Amino acid sequence: MLNPNKIHIRETIWMLAKTDLKMRYQGSWLGVIWVFLKPFCLFLIMNFVFSHLFFKSVPNYSIRLLLGIVLWSFFAEASMVGMMSILAKGHILKKVFLPKWIVVISSTIHSAMAFLFNLIIFFLFLFLYYHIFPGPLQLLLFVVYIILIYGISLFFSFMTATIIVRFRDLNQIWEVLLQVLFYASPIIYPITTVPDSIRSVLYLNPMTLLIEHARIALIDNNVARIDHLFILIGIFIPLMLGSIWFLRKTSINVIEQM
Repeated sequence: MLNPNKIHIRETIWMLAKTDLKMRYQGSWLGVIWVFLKPFCLFLIMNFVFSHLFFKSVPNYSIRLLLGIVLWSFFAEASMVGMMSILAKGHILKKVFLPKWIVVISSTIHSAMAFLFNLIIFFLFLFLYYHIFPGPLQLLLFVVYIILIYGISLFFSFMTATIIVRFRDLNQIWEVLLQVLFYASPIIYPITTVPDSIRSVLYLNPMTLLIEHARIALIDNNVARIDHLFILIGIFIPLMLGSIWFLRKTSINVIEQM
């Protein structure tokens, strides 16, 4: 038998997520088409520049680039909107009590929806143009990587959603850091072109591992080192629990500070 409280929470999250999606594209001529258009245009530009000038010899470079951009765009957008979620919904939270974790999760749901649309485009390219068909195990591992990317964005959002209420410059700082992390991740360049000494530093960024393992699973139709995945999960779980505790502790008086 379903718990009525759980049903209420699920409906609240879905309602807030739909509202975010409608508000985001309200008044836009192209509307939700921007979900596809923005990452696709970025892919076309980078594909033209890098595949024609630098990485002509890299097998399946274009589809590797597309997957990297899709995964990175999901992380960047989810972490940004999650960080801004409580501040953006301050006018609602002053009138209606909502658990702050619901507000954060609902704000990232529409980023997940946009990501799913982008994945459709990716798989169309993968199947119809490149004729690559990953196996069941590879697809299952890819789902695990997606869950971890979303979990990392939630971890960041839980840690920053209340801090930004006090320090409004945090979103500007994060935008700059996202640009730095984008070029510090093997998205536009193969990880094999990086010297070993620098490569070990790049792997300190969890997005490096997840993007590379996702490429190995879907494009190479292979399985990357599972021990790396277990280590990442082992680090992620306590950090995620700590971020939930931090959000609860710091959100007690956050509405009065808006």
